[in-house]
Amino acid sequence: MDVRQVSYFLAVVEHGGFGRAASALEVAQPTLSQSVRALERELGADLFHRVSHGVVLSSAGRAFIGPARQVLRGIAAARQSVDSGGRSGLSLDLVTVPVLAVHPGAALVGSFLRANPTMFVRIDEPDTDDQLHLLVRDGQSELGLSHLPLPHLGLDVIELGVQELWLAFPPGTDVGTDKAVPLTRLDGRDVIGVPRSSWQRGFVERALRDQGVRTRLAVEAAPREAVVPLVLGGVGAAFVLRESAETAAGLGAVVRPTDPPLRQAYGLVHRPGPLSTATRAFVAHARAFCGSG
Repeated sequence: MDVRQVSYFLAVVEHGGFGRAASALEVAQPTLSQSVRALERELGADLFHRVSHGVVLSSAGRAFIGPARQVLRGIAAARQSVDSGGRSGLSLDLVTVPVLAVHPGAALVGSFLRANPTMFVRIDEPDTDDQLHLLVRDGQSELGLSHLPLPHLGLDVIELGVQELWLAFPPGTDVGTDKAVPLTRLDGRDVIGVPRSSWQRGFVERALRDQGVRTRLAVEAAPREAVVPLVLGGVGAAFVLRESAETAAGLGAVVRPTDPPLRQAYGLVHRPGPLSTATRAFVAHARAFCGSG
């Protein structure tokens, strides 16, 4: 098995066929086909089913995607280490959802890079929050920063902490004198929501449903940075991270924790087995940074 065979296999997977993969790689299609055939002989299994309308991944092919990506990632890391003259000029691939990228992701990555200034971190975002676990399971990203618990996908989990949502109301809103605002106070109110594909939307809707609360969705804001300005503009209430709530309060919003509290655990997830040098370093740093051991 050589690197070219593995990269050709992944190109066929990602481009959906031999012809499109050959065009993308700028190689002759027979050359690419022969290379994949040679890989299949070495592995002793067909990676694709050849059908009349193209190719379909076999069960062996689906199982090989993750290891193949790990092979290429390991080779890239080795080359990068050599290019950096043996220094720790390694790269880390981290996939996370926007709400965790803001907190604790930004502070965590910043602290990590201050301790490892020659490292490079690539932060990716899944199309939907639920897709994050699949990207890690299938090897497209070695490490994920995710809310917990996970669906059962056979991933290893390192719990780091708990994220809390608070309520932000437009300036001047009377929310009473209690420190925490009962969720029932939102019944019948206008609220600002985030897209349905996000973790936060489902989490909040379940909490409101459990309390028998019905709200009116006034605005669905995909750009998270628009939520606090919409609150300040008087559109309605919004659920925001506690850290964002503190910023919103400084701008004039009325902010309170909720009753009952809305808290969700988060942590790092990865495939079982050995991790790259950069990922091991990041995991160790994250444990210390978040005080999780």
